[in-house]
Amino acid sequence: MLNFIKSEYYRLIHTTGILIFFGVLSGLTILLILGISAVKTQYHTTSFSYSILVSSPMFFTLMGMLTASLLYEDSKRNGIIKNSIANGIPRRKIFLGQCIISVTAATVIMTIVLALWIFTTELLLDKTGPVHMTDLLMEIPAIYLIAVSSIVLTITLSLSFQNGAFIFFTWLFVFFIFPTILFKFGIAVSAHFKTDLIYNISMWMPSNFFQINTANVNMSSCITAWDTTGGMLRCVIAGISGIVIFMIIGFRHISKADL
Repeated sequence: MLNFIKSEYYRLIHTTGILIFFGVLSGLTILLILGISAVKTQYHTTSFSYSILVSSPMFFTLMGMLTASLLYEDSKRNGIIKNSIANGIPRRKIFLGQCIISVTAATVIMTIVLALWIFTTELLLDKTGPVHMTDLLMEIPAIYLIAVSSIVLTITLSLSFQNGAFIFFTWLFVFFIFPTILFKFGIAVSAHFKTDLIYNISMWMPSNFFQINTANVNMSSCITAWDTTGGMLRCVIAGISGIVIFMIIGFRHISKADL
């Protein structure tokens, strides 16, 4: 297991796609903040810069999915898994190793990009407005485990399918489309049958409770899902639940699948 992870780390730092991804994110971050700072408008503030990320926590789940996809989308097609199995590495350890490598890569990339975002924001923009650096920093523990669950799901899908578009749309359905459908269905059931069960279940899905609770992040206020202990706890529980569910599915699949 340890040797497999070491070899995957070596492959990680020599993967052109992931290096380009990191470079593009870093470049876009600098260009965005420079663009905001170039013109003296009401948006020339640290608050506006931070609100871009604070109001869009699910952005980090997308970045996690893209990182895992760049690393392992073609691992089944190009024979990496078969070679690992042939070398005596158990299937479950391969799956777990891919998850660890992807989470590590995504964590390093996002840490550097966020540090760059904060540095350029503090350096170039006026320090005014309701959204502060602390709001962004508190977003990290709130969204981190949910982003990890996004990575685990992506690895599971990559082991199941070879079509990148199908993997993306399946991920999109799980994280956004299905929660939205359940949320709207829950509202309808609540209105007609006076029961909030389905609605309450839907509100444990990250895209739903973030959409509701970050709707007040703007130029005049900052109210987020993680402002309260209960809200932060909901984020953490949702993340852990997602990781456990997708890990179980991944372990079951890789034990039986024809790889």
